[in-house]
Amino acid sequence: MGNSQVVELIQTLSKEERQLVQEFADQHFFNSGKHKHIVKPLLRILLSEKESKKKDAFSKEYLYRQLFGEAYKADQRLEKSMSEVHKIVRTTLLCIHYFRDSNDFFHQYDFLDVIKPRNLEQRFVQTINRLKKHQESALIRNESYFLKQHLLDYTIFENECLHNHVKGDLNIPNSVFSLECYFYLNYLNLTNHYLLQQKVTKLTPPDDLSNSIDTFSIPKLHYEYSPDIRINYEIFLMLRKTYPEIIDIDFLSNLLKREEPNLDTDSLRKYNTYLRNMCVLYAQLNSNDEQIREILFNLYKDNLERGYLHFEGKLTPSTYLAVSTAAIRVKQFEWAKNFIETCKHQIVGENEDHDIYKFNVALYLFGVGQYQKCLETLPLSSPILDYMLQAKRLELKAYYELGSDLLPYKLDAYKMFLSRTSPKILSDQKRQIHTDFLNLLVQLTTSIPGDTKRAETLIKRIQEKKQAAEWRWLMEKAEELKNPRLKNKLD
Repeated sequence: MGNSQVVELIQTLSKEERQLVQEFADQHFFNSGKHKHIVKPLLRILLSEKESKKKDAFSKEYLYRQLFGEAYKADQRLEKSMSEVHKIVRTTLLCIHYFRDSNDFFHQYDFLDVIKPRNLEQRFVQTINRLKKHQESALIRNESYFLKQHLLDYTIFENECLHNHVKGDLNIPNSVFSLECYFYLNYLNLTNHYLLQQKVTKLTPPDDLSNSIDTFSIPKLHYEYSPDIRINYEIFLMLRKTYPEIIDIDFLSNLLKREEPNLDTDSLRKYNTYLRNMCVLYAQLNSNDEQIREILFNLYKDNLERGYLHFEGKLTPSTYLAVSTAAIRVKQFEWAKNFIETCKHQIVGENEDHDIYKFNVALYLFGVGQYQKCLETLPLSSPILDYMLQAKRLELKAYYELGSDLLPYKLDAYKMFLSRTSPKILSDQKRQIHTDFLNLLVQLTTSIPGDTKRAETLIKRIQEKKQAAEWRWLMEKAEELKNPRLKNKLD
């Protein structure tokens, strides 16, 4: 019984919600089932914080004895009563959700279905006019706006059909336009997510989807009508390319600044996420471009201050890692350390060992040259792909910096991982990035410091593999091979 749906649901209720559930149970309209006389005392037990602290408080044996004064019997009385309680809790939460002030449009829209069969024509028209004013006052034209607009347009169309005097357009052009806008926004939202996902993992799109993406375009009328359609379409065009270009990043950044007054917070959060991902993709393919690293770091700082990186006060593990990585790469070590410590209790899904936090600390320690401490702090396993990949690379880099005899064995293990496991979980592009890193690191380990000719050959190879993971670090190590005194100076 402890795993029942109603118990799980009740454990999430606030104090106000618990009170409201009890009030609903007091009303015959909501509590009229066959076991209504059991529902109220059962609810009192389930809603009691004192009861919930008892061992096995919600076991079927305990509940049955409390309600019926005898040992548990499989007579379905408890189970059916629990089902009725679940219905009341569910109804209460649905009412709270539906009657929130922000849902006012649908309060009025659904009321049309109440008015219509009662032949209250004037009231129907008044409600339609109120809905029109609601839409006209909307400052943001996003998916929600176009859904509401199409529902309103289509309702007007249906009403016009009932009073068709064989003149006028029956509001069909408006209904079609709002439907198209709603479709375009949702299509772009889905395909943009898909195209971005395709760049970081192995995906083979179905032929019909691939053809749709290749041929899709937006009519000029719709493009100019909505900033959300315009921005989504520009992101779509950028993601449809094999690789993003710096001109795309500049264009999207300026477009978001220009349209910011016309966008809601959720949309700004989403579009800035795309902008950051564009920067990351570009940086991966242009590892020698330090300017993009600065742009990305400043973008993360800006988005952190604006609250775009948090969701309900929390940071995802990937966002937490991305911010600390961006800071460390531009050597903003104090800022990175402060961020890692300040936000360590805001991570979604952090485990009891605090492995996500520890990995970011290890990343910081490597950045400031404390390689042994980095290895001692570094958790090597993670169910999160980005953490697992970075942990493997960070371990190899730390062993290299320490000149450890364990490095060859670690390189062999990494090679085995790339050949056996990575094809199942990585896109061809991402797997190549890691393969290039491995091959270049092996060449570094077999090179003799001070061998200028060998070092120059290796530098040339690294320059040709700018998409390799850890490209900047590989280049630094090759330069040190060419001039060992440079390493001593850096140390």
